[in-house]
Amino acid sequence: MKSKFIFTKKQTAELREMDEVVETSCTVLIPEIYWVELHKKIESFGSLKIYFAYLLKKYEIFLKSGIIPYSSRLKTEYQAKGQNLIRKDFEPWKKDWFVMKLYRAAFNFSINKLFVLLLRLDLMDFAEIVESSINLDFPVPTGKEWVFQYGGFFQNNKIHQYERIFKFG
Repeated sequence: MKSKFIFTKKQTAELREMDEVVETSCTVLIPEIYWVELHKKIESFGSLKIYFAYLLKKYEIFLKSGIIPYSSRLKTEYQAKGQNLIRKDFEPWKKDWFVMKLYRAAFNFSINKLFVLLLRLDLMDFAEIVESSINLDFPVPTGKEWVFQYGGFFQNNKIHQYERIFKFG
C-alpha cells in the first residue's frame, strides 16, 4: 500500500512517487530580526534544506490539527512591510516544497510567511512548551472505577489537571 499525504478529502498527493533526489531552487525572505538565529539553526543542522525538513516534520501535528490559525481573508496574506527582509536561496527536497505549497493553500499565507511562522515557533520552543503543558494519560483501574485523567495545562506556575471518573457495575 502506498503512503499518502492527505491534505483534504479532495486533494491527495502521492509523495512516494516524487523523486527524493530531484531538488528545486527556492527563495525565502527572512526578517532581519531572525537572520542571526536562522543561521545558528542552519549551522547546527548542517543546511537549510535539512532544517526546513525538520520544521515541517516537527510542527506537522500543529499545522494539521488547527492549533495554528489560518487566514480568513480571500487574498493570500504576506509578511508585514518594513521588516528588512533578507533573501535566502536554498534547494529543498521536492517533497518538502510540495507539502509547503499545500500548507500555503490551506492557511492562505505566502510560503515566506509560513516559513517564518515555523521558524518563530521553533525559536520559542513551541512544541516543547505544548508537550510539557499538556498531560494525557490512559485510564487506570481502581476497583470498580476507572479514573481517566484527560487533560491538564500549566498556567501561572501552577499545574491544572482535570479528571473524569467512570464507574462500572
